Amino acid sequence: MVTLLAPAGSPEAVLAALDAGADAVYVGLKGWSRGGARGELTWEELGWAQRRVCNDGRELQVALNTIPLPHERSRLFQQIPALLDLGMRSLIVNDIGILAILRGRFPTLRLTASIGCGAQTVADVGFFRDLGASAVVLPGTVGPNEVREITAVQGILVEVMVHMVEEFILLGKCWMPSYVHLKPSPLPTDASAGPVPEGAERGLRQTGSMKRGGVGTCFKICQQPWDLYEGDSWREARRFPSRQVSGVADVAGYVEAGAHVLKLQGRSLPPDQLAPVVRRYREALDGVASGSVPADRPTLPAAWTVVGR
Repeated sequence: MVTLLAPAGSPEAVLAALDAGADAVYVGLKGWSRGGARGELTWEELGWAQRRVCNDGRELQVALNTIPLPHERSRLFQQIPALLDLGMRSLIVNDIGILAILRGRFPTLRLTASIGCGAQTVADVGFFRDLGASAVVLPGTVGPNEVREITAVQGILVEVMVHMVEEFILLGKCWMPSYVHLKPSPLPTDASAGPVPEGAERGLRQTGSMKRGGVGTCFKICQQPWDLYEGDSWREARRFPSRQVSGVADVAGYVEAGAHVLKLQGRSLPPDQLAPVVRRYREALDGVASGSVPADRPTLPAAWTVVGR
């Protein structure tokens, strides 16, 4: 049976996802989730969500999908026992080193390698299985035929982010937030090159890490308009290219290919926008199971954006 995994960025969104037919819901924990406060739950809200989802016989997953700075890692590991006490067993992580450490310290956890880990091939999925991941998320740009080959890898569940925004950058590997705060540091001195000549400048580099950007949140810089100049003359404002991947027409193909989970992006969506998206994929999955896939609804409306562009 294929699991429909829906996002939720608030308690109200959790209820909307459940009512719309999600088999499982994933949420972010305040301070440790990509996207910041617009898609995170507090500890109190997380406890409520876990009880509510479990009472429905479904599963709640927690995305700890930032890449912690070195001094933050020990604090992250200190959060895990509290999550276990709440009954949480499934975590989504984006840092390969963190995944390996969690597997060693907390063997009962079900760890998912987030889409930000960049897996797209058979070799990638085999790597994450050997590292200790229980599941791996592929982008919706990986089609059913490729998924069929990937699901031949034994010992790991294959999730496909069938509903997502594909940006011009590799999802989950963006350094752009660090450039907002412009806190450069000098490049390290190369002793073999000798001292920097008087009057010369030593190069600078931006600090911060992927996802974190030195500030711990994503400001969706790539979705903001950028001013285009020709010389000193302003020409126009443009956005970086992106497109919505809405794989509702490929649901049958992914099911036949052996995908274990169909995952939807959109923890920033308000409940009234999230519910119809989840419901449409629920209908598609149920249609595949019953053999009555509707032929007149192969796509989602163009207005149904994933992250509110």
